[in-house]
Amino acid sequence: MAHIHGPAGSQPLPTAGGKPFSLQEGKVLNIKVHKLLGNDSAEVSANGQRFVAKLEAPLKEGERYWVEVKQTESGISLKLIPSQNEDGESIASKLLHHLSISTKEKEMTSLVMELVKNKIPIHKEMLLFAEKYVNGKEASLNVKLIVEMAKRNLPFTDRIFSSMKSGEKGDFISMLDTLSSKLRESGRDAGTLHLLQKLQKPIRMIISENLVIKALTGLADSSQTFSNRLGHFDLLKTLGFFSKETVMHQWKEGLTGMILEGKTSEGKRNGELLQGTSPQNHSTENLRNELNQTSAKIGNGPESPKIADSLVEKWLNTLTGNKDGASESAAKQLVRLAGKENLLEKNLTRLEEMWGGRVPSSNQEKIFQQLHHQTVLELTQQLKGEELAKVLKRVIGDFGINYEAQFHKGYEIQGQTLKEHLIGLSLHHPASDIRQLADDIVLKMNHQVLQSQDHSPFLTIVQQFPLYLFGRNTDITLQWTGKEKEKGIIDGDYCRVLFYLNLEGINETLIDMQVQNRVISLTIWNDHPGIEALSQSFIPELKEGLDKLDYQFSTLKVKAPDKHVNLSDKILSDESNRTFSGVDVKI
Repeated sequence: MAHIHGPAGSQPLPTAGGKPFSLQEGKVLNIKVHKLLGNDSAEVSANGQRFVAKLEAPLKEGERYWVEVKQTESGISLKLIPSQNEDGESIASKLLHHLSISTKEKEMTSLVMELVKNKIPIHKEMLLFAEKYVNGKEASLNVKLIVEMAKRNLPFTDRIFSSMKSGEKGDFISMLDTLSSKLRESGRDAGTLHLLQKLQKPIRMIISENLVIKALTGLADSSQTFSNRLGHFDLLKTLGFFSKETVMHQWKEGLTGMILEGKTSEGKRNGELLQGTSPQNHSTENLRNELNQTSAKIGNGPESPKIADSLVEKWLNTLTGNKDGASESAAKQLVRLAGKENLLEKNLTRLEEMWGGRVPSSNQEKIFQQLHHQTVLELTQQLKGEELAKVLKRVIGDFGINYEAQFHKGYEIQGQTLKEHLIGLSLHHPASDIRQLADDIVLKMNHQVLQSQDHSPFLTIVQQFPLYLFGRNTDITLQWTGKEKEKGIIDGDYCRVLFYLNLEGINETLIDMQVQNRVISLTIWNDHPGIEALSQSFIPELKEGLDKLDYQFSTLKVKAPDKHVNLSDKILSDESNRTFSGVDVKI
């Protein structure tokens, strides 16, 4: 399992008190008196934290009281707010009166009652901020959001509040579709529109790669006619895989030169010559082992060009060996080494517009339509785990939820992210409706960053992003919870992953994955009558895939949710309901 980083782990958000619990002047706490120490001092606790303070009124051991914190030269003193044996509304009214806040608005009383019920420290600044929002038709929702902000110890600012509120409204799919439509109408911001289109068609990258793999395999197949092989070669040139100067009888030399000259995609390292899948037979398995054993030799030394040349030659020999499976696997390796993903994807779009849906007028066009149809059909019927992982990784990267955190930390950001573009639109676009929509999407992105703030020894990381796949478009939510292995990284040996999506065929689905010492158990929450039988059919492949990652599959359970329970609420359940025992995580 790859490292799972918190969205704001590299740039922690500021908090109201600088830490989860603080004894600020004027803060109102619900304390329990543990021991009277004499000299008007006592050992007390609030929010699970024990401390010693001076009492300004006589209190009893074992009792609970509402007090206001006072900072003096001699230390902390606690001023009693009389509220013993009273109902929640009376206590709330007294606390508001004590802090000189008007009690005319019933929503303010409701807010303080909720804070009292959850034993959340209260501060006058918090209530003054709340007065702006806890009125009108959305008052009840706003009360919940302010209580949530207080629980998470978030700063009480308009921007934070708006980000929290954005999580309750709309979905990324509809918001991005609307923005895309508006940008097309405006005829400007081509860069943003291009990124939106990449998000809306994430599978295109896999289609272009698989189509080129098929074309390269066909070119290398000596059993095919020269005309057919020439058609595959011409298609590869039109897609930009081979340069215009390459001639067919020297395609192997052209491919080798392209790889060895370093014409690879951004971030490629020489060591990646050895990565990728190999066909599972004896000869190619030995080849992969040999390649892995020489990986350490590849670098910038004088012998590295010879070593790289030898490795590429072996993959080419496997490609031209005409063995089913082995040739295609070698083609996959060579296509990835060429590193032309962005160019191939761009040219695929151009060819789809030129040649899609018409009678082919050339051998090359006919081969393109055949390979394209075959590629799309295969992906529609079965999208492999490796391919889906690549799609998800790209969508999350292009979406750019972590953009500000990575920017402030000084991380190198590969290419512009959608969030970066949206921030620019929200600040500078001349159309007010586009500025507002772009800002609303940014706020919704920020919502999940706020949801991921956690001051306990356990991390909770929330990732929500749109996924457009074969016309089945949905927002996907991933929630990772686990022990913090190192700063901002969840321990992949002991964690819990909740995966939520809503699809037309099977409706709401929540997958709960528990990992204990690399042993995985799954629970699927869905009320579709055929979901259990469908799930069982994937278990053998699931076990095989997990075994390759050194994880062990344990059990799979299918449960129907309570009709009154919204699964989308379940995934972001109240954090105060979480308990931790050892490395177990219970939500």
